[in-house]
Amino acid sequence: MPNTFDTEKLLIALLVEKISLKMRISTPEEWQQRDFENLNILIEDKTGINLSVSTLKRIWKQQFANLPQKNTLNALASFLGYKDWFDFKSANESPTQSGAKQFPKKVRGTFLFLKKSVAKLVYIPISVVVVILILLMVFKTEPGQSYTEAHFSSRKTVSEGVPNSVIFDYDISKFDVDSAFIQQSWDRRRRARINKHEKYSSSQYYYPGYHLAKLIINKQLVKEIPVYITTKSWLSVITNPVNQIIPVYVKENCINNGQIYISPEQVKDYNIGLESNNHNTSFYYVNENFYGDSDNFTFETSIKNSLDEGATTCQFCTISIFAESGRHYVTFCDPGCVSQLSLKFGKKYIMGSNNDLSAFGADMNQWNNVKIAVKNSLVEVSLNGLVIYQGEVEKSNGKIKGVYYNFGGCGAIDYARLYDGSSNLIFAEDF
Repeated sequence: MPNTFDTEKLLIALLVEKISLKMRISTPEEWQQRDFENLNILIEDKTGINLSVSTLKRIWKQQFANLPQKNTLNALASFLGYKDWFDFKSANESPTQSGAKQFPKKVRGTFLFLKKSVAKLVYIPISVVVVILILLMVFKTEPGQSYTEAHFSSRKTVSEGVPNSVIFDYDISKFDVDSAFIQQSWDRRRRARINKHEKYSSSQYYYPGYHLAKLIINKQLVKEIPVYITTKSWLSVITNPVNQIIPVYVKENCINNGQIYISPEQVKDYNIGLESNNHNTSFYYVNENFYGDSDNFTFETSIKNSLDEGATTCQFCTISIFAESGRHYVTFCDPGCVSQLSLKFGKKYIMGSNNDLSAFGADMNQWNNVKIAVKNSLVEVSLNGLVIYQGEVEKSNGKIKGVYYNFGGCGAIDYARLYDGSSNLIFAEDF
């Protein structure tokens, strides 16, 4: 008798292989840390689901005792263009369908066995089929509910800072409700079930940003409201490889000698090992003092991510400009790792796997001056005075809400300056 777990595991292996081909990485074994980080971003943007890098690694290495959660498999299948995991399985389990050539003979035999067995057991009379079709037509033409009168609002328990609890006030008592949820942002993992006859739900926010909380009734997105989690000044964070949902907040002052920097010694003080070579340090400034139009601004900064001062192997640094409905970001690294780079402007992604991003490779052991200029939805990126990228912004992100730096290992910032579309200085930090 076929083993369902083994069959599903082989299907997952095929799914991984197809994603590897889509990402232009020859085999699943060739994936590096940055490849998983890029995939995490791409899946989030396409499906609204954030699959942690550690989860992706476990799936790629087939290191799971139980099958991954259905939402995880749905997200991976959706990334490939399938409706969900069931749709992927349906399209790939038959040797006559696409993808079957890559499937092992043992698995093809299993599916043929199942197909023949089911054919012998299942017989549906035509009259039953007719009744089912009529019922489907009746329910399909039945008018849906209008949720315009649903109430949904929020209030923070503290005015600024993280962690921050947000109380959601809602009223959905007028509606027929099979299921209802409040989702705190794009991340489906941060979703809480709510009761039709209750009025309040609370949610914990661990990261600053301009989040769009969602009210979902009967699988339908009903309303979105902004939840603006700000910082008093610069927030210094260590991404915890063990728990990526809850970060480590650095309590010590990280501004010294005209720069902001978290040292390897500080990382170790928080019981995070350096030997895994996959920890990140991050800096957030999400505040009303940092504002502007994401279609017309200039941002200038200077960064360094030196191996002698705690950088991880590829010396990555990502600079993100947060806005109301997304972010712009650029990434720099050691020249040998540029194939793993990615950029994002509005909704447009540029991947190093199928674009020449060699100009974003830099000597990260030295200070590098970066300039991001967006004017009338056209973007220009300069590195140390030389223009290295020009392109279009695909869809506006709205008003600017903050800035975020993420370093592979321990990196430093020397200064940060934001100008509006008329070259007026809006924000300046020289540490």
